[in-house]
Amino acid sequence: MLCSDLDANYKKMRQSKNNILEVIMKRSLWHMSLLATLLGLTSNISHAKVNYDLKNTQQAATIAKYNISNTLLDIMHKVSIAKKAELTRGDVLTALIENQLLGQYALKRFGESQLVENNKVSFLPSVVAEQEFRAVIQVAFDKELAEARKKLGGNLDKKISQEQTIKANEWDSFLPSKKVLQLNIQLDDTGQKAAQKRVLLQYQFDDKHKGTVTLWDVYQRQNVQGRNEIHSRKSDFTQSQAREIVVHRFIDYWVETQSNLSKQDIADIQQAILNKSYHDGFVSMIGIAADIHDDVQYLKDLAKKVTPAEVKAYYQKHKDEFKRIVRVKAQHIALADEKTANMVAEQLKKGGNFGQLAKQYSTAMDKTTGGDLGWVVHEPKNPTWLNSLAFIQPINTPSRPIRTPTGQWEILLVTQKEEGYQPVDGESVRYLASQVIARQKMVKEYQTIRKTLIKQTDIHISPILKPQMLSLENDVIIVKPSEADHHH
Repeated sequence: MLCSDLDANYKKMRQSKNNILEVIMKRSLWHMSLLATLLGLTSNISHAKVNYDLKNTQQAATIAKYNISNTLLDIMHKVSIAKKAELTRGDVLTALIENQLLGQYALKRFGESQLVENNKVSFLPSVVAEQEFRAVIQVAFDKELAEARKKLGGNLDKKISQEQTIKANEWDSFLPSKKVLQLNIQLDDTGQKAAQKRVLLQYQFDDKHKGTVTLWDVYQRQNVQGRNEIHSRKSDFTQSQAREIVVHRFIDYWVETQSNLSKQDIADIQQAILNKSYHDGFVSMIGIAADIHDDVQYLKDLAKKVTPAEVKAYYQKHKDEFKRIVRVKAQHIALADEKTANMVAEQLKKGGNFGQLAKQYSTAMDKTTGGDLGWVVHEPKNPTWLNSLAFIQPINTPSRPIRTPTGQWEILLVTQKEEGYQPVDGESVRYLASQVIARQKMVKEYQTIRKTLIKQTDIHISPILKPQMLSLENDVIIVKPSEADHHH
């Protein structure tokens, strides 16, 4: 039913935007770093300082000509504590200031096209911005929106009319022929014009706020997965997306008519979201949250500049990071066929003596010594099957039967392992050390530049927030990305 579908769409919007509680305003400590040339630092920079002397009771802070109102701070704080209750208004204000300074710098230096994802796969930047704005509103005004929906009977069913799902025989009017191979999933000009005219439903919130949702409205708000659903001629999906747009427009309607937010308040929220998106794009570009193996060009360029002397110094301070198994002592049993190999493996599982079973069943010349291979040395450049297996096999645990490249079967037992260190001039040491050093340099750059940005900017903050702003002028701690951060 439409009623339940709209309810589901409303709830889905709230659930799908849960990460906004972290993404919009939470202070993420790994979000920071700048390029070495950032701001063109010179020894003649005049240093301002953070002043806690703002007398305007409507404002929480001013950053040069940029104002952060108490209304904006209250809204973003409410959004933030919904996810992380211990965050103070000072924490949120610090994030707003950092996003303003770093986001606007990044925008000026690199341009929006380098910072904001805009390709044929993802959502349009304008759609993402709208989604994030509505997500903030939904969290900050959750009770008020619920009350507004309650006055409508709990859903938007009665506000919708003339719903017309696309019929199977209509799709050819909008989509390319199924016989035409498309390299990109998109509508041609004819399809776009037809989609703009095809009304999926009408809605009316009051006498002044009414409209239609067209197929084109739905289409241009999709990422590649959504467009693929439409190109697969899924009418139910298309109609559900039209209903979701009604939910979006109801939120916009409520903001305009019932939220008591001024046009400036709305613009402030939108700007704060933009600042955060620019900052996040910059962070992504330079790889502050990246793993050392991620393909981040900035980090790769820094790593190329790491000198042998730096690698050596890092190696000496972190030698334990370069431990390796130098050689292992092993025995083996060579067997002619799989049946015999499995039989011997079963006997070993039951506690059979490896050496005795080697003497009894092995086809190798060393069977008389219980299959003793002596010490097997690590050979990373030209590893044999035996070398590869021996160095990953646990001590005193017979391997399962392995078929070798020559067709015979082998069971291996490692009885002893001897540790050593990778050579300081080895490729593995150079690669790993240079990646870590590159990241350390990037972090150090940020810690210097962030402090300079704050010091050279004329910042005034409400004095009542001073006890909560201790982290603003201190060095930020850049933590190593966790697996959760890395895959988020």
